[in-house]
Amino acid sequence: MGMTDEDRRRLTGSGTSLEPLAASISDTSKVAGLSRSEIYRRLAAGDIRAVKSGNRTLIIMDSVREYLTSLPVATFRAPPSKFAA
Repeated sequence: MGMTDEDRRRLTGSGTSLEPLAASISDTSKVAGLSRSEIYRRLAAGDIRAVKSGNRTLIIMDSVREYLTSLPVATFRAPPSKFAA
């Protein structure tokens, strides 16, 4: 079970926001846009790091940021024009 908006409001207090140091696999999947399977693959490859707190696996968010910023920049081409001669 992840943090609710109310939990975040309580933590942030007077308008300053706190970013989590670690998050569950489910929460990491939501915020990073990666599937749970991809998170497990990245953990196995050593691309992102996790720690255990009791039975919970917590993903270190800095490692997720480092991984995402290491990915190549996406490039796009405009589709061909229907009206090109």
